[in-house]
Amino acid sequence: MAGPARPDMARPDDRLRAAFLASRYGTAAQPVTLSAERIPAFTPAWAAARWGVVTAWNPAGQAQGRAANRAAQARLRVAAFRWPGHGGVNGDGDWQEPTLILTGISLRDVAALGEAFGQAAVLWGSGARAALVWLPASGVGGVRAERWWLRPAGKGAGAGTLAGPGDV
Repeated sequence: MAGPARPDMARPDDRLRAAFLASRYGTAAQPVTLSAERIPAFTPAWAAARWGVVTAWNPAGQAQGRAANRAAQARLRVAAFRWPGHGGVNGDGDWQEPTLILTGISLRDVAALGEAFGQAAVLWGSGARAALVWLPASGVGGVRAERWWLRPAGKGAGAGTLAGPGDV
């Protein structure tokens, strides 16, 4: 478990952080949440290698119109052409957003894409290990990552909990 936050490690707004930690990520067929606990032998097919999840919808967690979001997502697809990937989804209900799940992308590159599209955070990982990477638009004053594990969405009490991230 991580100790208290260091003064030089700013945290995003508690409501924003809670929303990201409670969200679903991945594909419609294999949605996941972030968890402090590892589930042995669990890795979604889309996360078999190094991967990143990024969207252009609702920059900095601020709702935008459908047309603006669709245009931004189209620009993101063009910007991400170098990496193989496929469509995914973040969230559910009224706050469901299409994403790109990019295979083989570096942490630096997925963070740069997220920052270019005004995002508060992106996900990056390898297998079932994930980092919730806070970007400058979240108010952390730079880039900060919290380490988590992927867990099947809706499985067990630990899904989407706020407990125990370690800093990367």
